[in-house]
Amino acid sequence: MERRSVERLPARLQARLFYGNMIYSGIVANLSEKGMFICTRINFPIDSVFVVIVLRNGQTFKFPVKVRRFTKSNNNHYGCIEESGIGVELLNTPQDYLEFINKCKFSGESILKD
Repeated sequence: MERRSVERLPARLQARLFYGNMIYSGIVANLSEKGMFICTRINFPIDSVFVVIVLRNGQTFKFPVKVRRFTKSNNNHYGCIEESGIGVELLNTPQDYLEFINKCKFSGESILKD
């Protein structure tokens, strides 16, 4: 079984996925400095690259992501209410996002609601 190089934090944050000329919505179920799992009903192609905006308490984080995997099941994956989602790698991660993650890790600040 593959082990992650960084710890994932449970979350429940609104996300907007900008793929081609379409905008989709999703919910970030967990995140880290290097990636996240986004609950969405859209099956994006593996290795596709697009922009994601994550919203939290008036803060907005915007970055390109690369799809590494997708799941489609009837079970609630990471607390998702949707039936599927995507695991993405963050590309060109902004400094304010990294600071946000570190603050949550070390202060215990909850990211389970937006």
